[in-house]
Amino acid sequence: MDTKENNNCNDANTPANKNTNIISVIVAAAVTITLGIGLTLTPTTMSGAQMGGGNKAIIIHFHPHLNLIIDGKPVTVPSQIGIDPSLWKDHSIDQYGMQAMSNGMSGMAPLHTHDATGTVHIESNIIRNYTLGEFLNIWGGLDTNGKTVKATLDGAPVLDYKNILLRDGEQINLDVAK
Repeated sequence: MDTKENNNCNDANTPANKNTNIISVIVAAAVTITLGIGLTLTPTTMSGAQMGGGNKAIIIHFHPHLNLIIDGKPVTVPSQIGIDPSLWKDHSIDQYGMQAMSNGMSGMAPLHTHDATGTVHIESNIIRNYTLGEFLNIWGGLDTNGKTVKATLDGAPVLDYKNILLRDGEQINLDVAK
């Protein structure tokens, strides 16, 4: 009687090799997810050397869009909010923005505008949530006292507009009326 033992450790059907294959798939998925999240949160990165001096790297950079209607009329969101001193009233989160650079470029609040298109730039040296209320505080130019504010976020009504979390590509509409 001739019986042959199968001692082949390379057999893919052995329990040890099945476990190794499963673990390999799990590790590969975890690495892919981690890289995907990292790239989503940090679409733009600038080093301290690019910014000059002791600046920390900008590790998040994204753009929600704000539309304003005041008393039934469209209003332009000003250019240079959080850059021009006359449009930069609140400095409570300045440490998360870009500081003045050695080449003479002024600093910027982490929430600011570059133009009058309604695009809000979030450029921060830390990963954290920012709200529409923080942007409006930096601007200091939207008077809502004693007025009704109706807000939508990507078309859906929002009751507490100041606590809207700013996200890339979202459309925020504020309708301010007496």
